[in-house]
Amino acid sequence: MFYKLTLPKFRDSSTERPFSTIINEKLLTKKKVLIIKNPNKPTSKNYIYHLEDGNSYGMDSELEVVDEIPIETEVIFDKAELHKGRVSGTTTAYLYGKIYSTENQKEYAFQYPWGNYHALYEDQPYWTFDLAFWQDETLTEKYYIEVP
Repeated sequence: MFYKLTLPKFRDSSTERPFSTIINEKLLTKKKVLIIKNPNKPTSKNYIYHLEDGNSYGMDSELEVVDEIPIETEVIFDKAELHKGRVSGTTTAYLYGKIYSTENQKEYAFQYPWGNYHALYEDQPYWTFDLAFWQDETLTEKYYIEVP
């Protein structure tokens, strides 16, 4: 029973805003991004790489870089999921997508964490989203998305 209670929980959020505005849309990178070997266990066995744009591990993190993706490269997100941690209880939003490297002639299936969940000292917890590698402007509104 303890094992079952400590399993991570997740929920597909692809149909909720702001995720629904980018799922299955062709987007272009607005800055250089890195494809790195995911230092943690991937949250999905089909998306084994991590896309880094400087907002999570950092561009100079000394993690193994698999490829450097230039500006104006097409990226498509397949789905969005919210994952609640086993022990900490923190929730992270992940985008899952694919990007093709013309230099290496290879497609990478990656996960990308996006969003900040504000729950402490909040009567109604909400999400905000930092400027990501495909955006020109930061999203300014609060998003009320149910967590798993």
